[in-house]
Amino acid sequence: MPAYNASQTISRSILSVWMQTYSNWKIIIRDDVSSDNTVEIIEQIRYQLGLDDDKLSLTVNSEKMWEVRNIVESLKECESNDIICRLDGDDWLCDTDALSIIDHRYKTLECDTLWTAHRWSFTNHNISGPLPENTDPYQHAWVSSHLKTFRKSLIENVKDENFRGVDGEYFKRIGDQAIYLPVLRNSKKWHFEPIVAYHYTIDMNPQTFQTSDAKFQREEGTYLRERGYVE
Repeated sequence: MPAYNASQTISRSILSVWMQTYSNWKIIIRDDVSSDNTVEIIEQIRYQLGLDDDKLSLTVNSEKMWEVRNIVESLKECESNDIICRLDGDDWLCDTDALSIIDHRYKTLECDTLWTAHRWSFTNHNISGPLPENTDPYQHAWVSSHLKTFRKSLIENVKDENFRGVDGEYFKRIGDQAIYLPVLRNSKKWHFEPIVAYHYTIDMNPQTFQTSDAKFQREEGTYLRERGYVE
């Protein structure tokens, strides 16, 4: 769970995991130099819920790392057979059985990647869906959207160049695709679960997609998809 200035949402993000019917989870949070009281909110809710470091690990960055590098660093805390679930600090799980269902699917279907349906804010908008077999995930980048999950072992042999942009630096804003598309490229069996498990917080105002940040994100994504997988 990478987080930046998430003081208004981080409690709900953490609570959405804490309330899961599945209990064998751990939250790994990296605060990316927030200028608000995100860290204080995390510490407060961790105390209130009685979560030790085995259940909630918090790292406070001393320098800005952006999304992708934060995820890469967080993965170092995970074991090869762990199931990684990507949850942003301003989003939350909106089905309390989500992790139980996901765990069951991994065991019964023997898949190594799985993603679910989602909702954009409080609308029914969802862009996730099935991914055709024997296809290039880079050509269907938005189908495998939230909630993205995978076995950590799948990313261990992915070259670091896959997470870096044209300037050689880690991608900043296209973290979901930069991390998940290489994973899907190496997946032996993927699965789309149609439950709405993820609440994606976004301002549905059309102006949202015209900001300089949105344009920068599109540029990163275009480069990533056109370049494809780095062997």
